[in-house]
Amino acid sequence: MIRPTVTLLLVSFAAVLSALAETSTRVSSQAPIINFSLPTFTNPDGYRDWLIRGSEAWMTDQNIIDVKDLSLTVFRGDSSNQTDTMMLSPAARVRPEEKIITGDSTLRVINLNDGFEATGEDWKFTYTKKTKTKTVTLAKNVRVVLRAEFKNLLK
Repeated sequence: MIRPTVTLLLVSFAAVLSALAETSTRVSSQAPIINFSLPTFTNPDGYRDWLIRGSEAWMTDQNIIDVKDLSLTVFRGDSSNQTDTMMLSPAARVRPEEKIITGDSTLRVINLNDGFEATGEDWKFTYTKKTKTKTVTLAKNVRVVLRAEFKNLLK
């Protein structure tokens, strides 16, 4: 027969072990993730959609990641695996499940296919997966440089 004190001791020991196991598997929001990288892929094809990188990242909520030194590479989403657009910002807030990235600081957008660059502040990037539509909104201090030939512009 097991004595009540031994039973209480065993239950207490099991509770402590359970608590230790639980705390060791949790992700701490206090410490940053160094050299953060988050790739996303198209479904069902499995081609690369975009790649988010940063020097540091913090999980501020279940679906919110604050990233320092954001580098966002947007791919074409097909078998070519070619880069469509690059975006660079000192700080950003990523909502990966919603496919939304925002920031108050500057953003530099380099579009490799259409030949333009844009910079601005107070920005938002959204990606609609169904239509594969990428939208960048720059609200302040916007500057756009087009690298395209305008034939017969002055005629």
